[in-house]
Amino acid sequence: MNFNPKRYDIFDRRGVRCYSKGSAFHNMSGKRRGMIKPFLRVLSIDEARELLTCFGALGEEEIALDESLFRVLAKPVTATEDLPGFNRSTMDGFAVRSTDTFGATESSPALLRIIGEARMGDISREKLRRGNTVRIWTGGALPPNADAVVMVEHTQELDAETVEILKAVAPFEHVVRKGEDFKAREVLLAPGRRLRPQDLGLIAAMGMPRVTVRRRPSVAVISSGDEIVPVEQTPPPGCMRDVNRHTLQALIVECHATPVWMGIAPDNEKHISRLLEDGLNQTDVVLISGGSSMGSRDLVIEVLEKRFAANILLHGVSVSPGKPLIVAQVGSKPVFGLPGHPISAMVSFQQFVEPLLRRLEGEDTSAPFLRTIVVARLARNIPSQEGRTDFVRVRLKKKDGELLAMPVPGKSGMISGMVRSDGFVTIQADSEGLYKGDRVAVHLFSTWIEESIEKEYLPGHEGAEGGAGDLFKPSGQERLSRI
Repeated sequence: MNFNPKRYDIFDRRGVRCYSKGSAFHNMSGKRRGMIKPFLRVLSIDEARELLTCFGALGEEEIALDESLFRVLAKPVTATEDLPGFNRSTMDGFAVRSTDTFGATESSPALLRIIGEARMGDISREKLRRGNTVRIWTGGALPPNADAVVMVEHTQELDAETVEILKAVAPFEHVVRKGEDFKAREVLLAPGRRLRPQDLGLIAAMGMPRVTVRRRPSVAVISSGDEIVPVEQTPPPGCMRDVNRHTLQALIVECHATPVWMGIAPDNEKHISRLLEDGLNQTDVVLISGGSSMGSRDLVIEVLEKRFAANILLHGVSVSPGKPLIVAQVGSKPVFGLPGHPISAMVSFQQFVEPLLRRLEGEDTSAPFLRTIVVARLARNIPSQEGRTDFVRVRLKKKDGELLAMPVPGKSGMISGMVRSDGFVTIQADSEGLYKGDRVAVHLFSTWIEESIEKEYLPGHEGAEGGAGDLFKPSGQERLSRI
């Protein structure tokens, strides 16, 4: 999808084709349509995510193994040798020839001669002969001819040289065989894998102190709006502190990327242009929150086109919250215009920016992380508009031994809606909503939940057409019917 920055097709909310001219929009007859600017064609969530696949992975770098946790492999890790390199005991006990134990029981034990000990860190060259055994410890190497280990609990030493075997063992019981973990030249870890602690242990076992990974994305964060002030400043009347800077930076860190704070841009083209240019020069991705909607002071689209000749991939996506999303391409770099409302900005990040950061770091995906899911029963009806994907915030509560998911009231401009939520429920675009009693998948915001789950009321917050936010009292908007 390529757009000419001088002229391209856009559609107003009535579906009338328009084109841009300066800072105002005109229909095809040239009649001025005023300062309420239409979205470009609003895309579905799947169409929007598909656009992200035009961005490729960043370059490679070689780093120390101990610095590679959660980094994404750029090259495969191949086994340089068999692992383990010898038959290894998994128990403390006695290394034996399994045939010497056949038929052994507590009432009729097998008697074996103890001829020594398999020392840790050493492999005996002396073959184990019939009727003999050696002491062995967990992780020790079995001597030649030994093919099993009898646990110490299943033995009884009669003297320093004789042991009773009270239970028979099968061949290779309590033994990890040579090459059983991995074979030499086997591909252990494929490119595109995000390394976990156990993966680092495997790489260490192969004797590799350094690994080749994709470069970690750096992300510029810009807040925009005349009404936005830094968190340390007392807001003048009509202004508010910058919430999005801190939530977005934290989300970037959670994605294992590097946030770079650029500053707050007032609602004028000069300041927005300067911070966008700084972000494009210094980082791999640029996020600007605010200015992405249709008002006369929403200038991000115009600045991207006029100043940077950007390829506007997307303006508007059929999700709630988060419809006024911009995705643009300047050179090879992505620029996101996120909604200014805190909840909308966070949802847009999780559904679109997060998968892009994964792609840049080498993961072949355009979908968000599959967050930890719990199944709960819906406590109330949730209506939805067909043709739009809804992400509904919910709070989890235990009641009568069952886990309930309660919709959390609050508009997209209220950060409390996210703070009071444990996760979200997705309503697909082809659904009119969800019903009370439905079993739903709740995507958790984190892998832990407060033990004391929500109180019955949300003091100071009003539900839709409700009173003081009673989570169990249906609102006037919840009139879905199965008939």
